[in-house]
Amino acid sequence: MDEKTKKDKLSEIFESDLLGLLAVDDPKATPVSTQDSRLIDSFQEISDFYETNQRCPELGDDIGEYRLASRLAAIKKDPKKVKPLLPYDYYNLLEREETKSVSVEELISDDPLGLLDGDDEANSIYTLSHVKPSERLRPDYIAHRKVCKDFDLYEEAFQRIHDDLEHGRRRLVEFKEGDLHEGCYYVLRGVVLYLEQNLAVKQKIEYKSGAKVRREGRTRCIFDNGTESSMLYRSLGKALKLDGFCISDLIEKNESSVSIDSTDVQNGYIYVLRSLSRAPQIRSIRNLYKIGYCSGDVTTRIKNAVHEPTYLMNDVEVVLTVRCYNLDVPYLEASIHSFFSNVNVYFGVRDDEGIMHYPKEWFTVPLNIIEEAIPLIVDKKIDSYRYDKNLQMIIQKGSSE
Repeated sequence: MDEKTKKDKLSEIFESDLLGLLAVDDPKATPVSTQDSRLIDSFQEISDFYETNQRCPELGDDIGEYRLASRLAAIKKDPKKVKPLLPYDYYNLLEREETKSVSVEELISDDPLGLLDGDDEANSIYTLSHVKPSERLRPDYIAHRKVCKDFDLYEEAFQRIHDDLEHGRRRLVEFKEGDLHEGCYYVLRGVVLYLEQNLAVKQKIEYKSGAKVRREGRTRCIFDNGTESSMLYRSLGKALKLDGFCISDLIEKNESSVSIDSTDVQNGYIYVLRSLSRAPQIRSIRNLYKIGYCSGDVTTRIKNAVHEPTYLMNDVEVVLTVRCYNLDVPYLEASIHSFFSNVNVYFGVRDDEGIMHYPKEWFTVPLNIIEEAIPLIVDKKIDSYRYDKNLQMIIQKGSSE
């Protein structure tokens, strides 16, 4: 692959980065400004109020609460203030809820099944059972972030981490309990952090059910946005488990799998095709590719595409071919389709005789992801990974999976 093509693929990665794990406005992680720091501190007061009272501040007789309520309202009206605060909004205080006022009379008159009739408390729609409260990150998980005064000592390392992720030299790995290690990097709610110091020690804690030994203590976490925090060890672990990843060590490239000699047997090709159909329902699907396998020449295989339902009865363009050696063909095909099963697109296509067919080898996945997955499949390492369609990234599974 030439350098221009690589750059095009990398641009596609960052354009598809829905959660902003890789893309940043400025590729260099810069500390928060003094103005942003003051804004964050003022918003933290609102979060503290919510933590203490389990509700947002309201306009009332209490001057302090009135001030916080006014501040929150002003922030929510200003998108320029909301944006830098989103990484710190652990209670979704900045969400705008659009509700429609409905009178009791309207509710009752629009109740064809009589769900609102009667006084039976057991059947009341207001009696909730088996409802698990959604998990939220308490401020203790995050502690109070403040500007990192010695961020210049870490900034270059953060830039290298971003570059390694961008170029595939590191991966995101699912976080599992016990994965917290001093000197390692993580992603928490889309922000890269460095666990600079871990002061947690094993302590024996007495519970009604008996004594348990667990780690307790503070950490020092440096974030790539120029802030730091002294989060509790266990709180950090819980936060990462809820909404985070580990960042892997540097991945060593193993070239042994591409070394071919006279004893190797060629099995055929993995090919990736793009449909040239002009049908709106096909053209509107972004990153739509057919991933298949053939034992002979790919060009010969697709020359009759306009008459074959598997190619959607249209011409196709070859965008990638990979020659395969010493591979079990059934394993190869099953691995490809299993790995991308969550982005499989099913079509109903009629052939020239009007018979309906349902080709199953079309997927909505960025080409760079397919290129990344094929070596893992060829090397039979694919079972250690999964494809996250929301992040549009290949994630290494945790050790316990």
